[in-house]
Amino acid sequence: MTILSLDTSSTKTGWAFFVGNTYNQSGVIDLTAKENKKLSSDDRIKKMCLNIFDLIKKYSPDIIVIEKLTVSRNMVTVRVLAKIIGTVYAYALQNKICYVELEASQWRASLHMQKCGRKRDEYKKLSIQYAKKIAHKNITDDEADAICIGQGFLKNE
Repeated sequence: MTILSLDTSSTKTGWAFFVGNTYNQSGVIDLTAKENKKLSSDDRIKKMCLNIFDLIKKYSPDIIVIEKLTVSRNMVTVRVLAKIIGTVYAYALQNKICYVELEASQWRASLHMQKCGRKRDEYKKLSIQYAKKIAHKNITDDEADAICIGQGFLKNE
């Protein structure tokens, strides 16, 4: 069984690939380069989706695990993430790939990070600390969250 976990964004999408129950590799699709900043929001979303499709084709995962959209964000962010997540969902359906969405609280609880009163910045730090132990490299919060989403899924299964 292979798993591709994603922490989606229109500018930086973290990803992690697992073989069986074992972390294999991870990275970030980074669209923050100068030439991408000139793109319209819709063109950037399209470019991110195409990059995610390339990643899925490269790794041919059995399961795609993605963080579920939370509506507590501003509407612009909700619109962007809904398009990306929905497009990945449709791609998974079309290609008969198992698709799972996890709420942030679900994967954090599986990794014993979830605690009432914690702020977003605190969770980012915990995620980076946890993921560094698995990946054995310096990573950004986007990549760390993708690793933790995958690990949280594996611990729930």
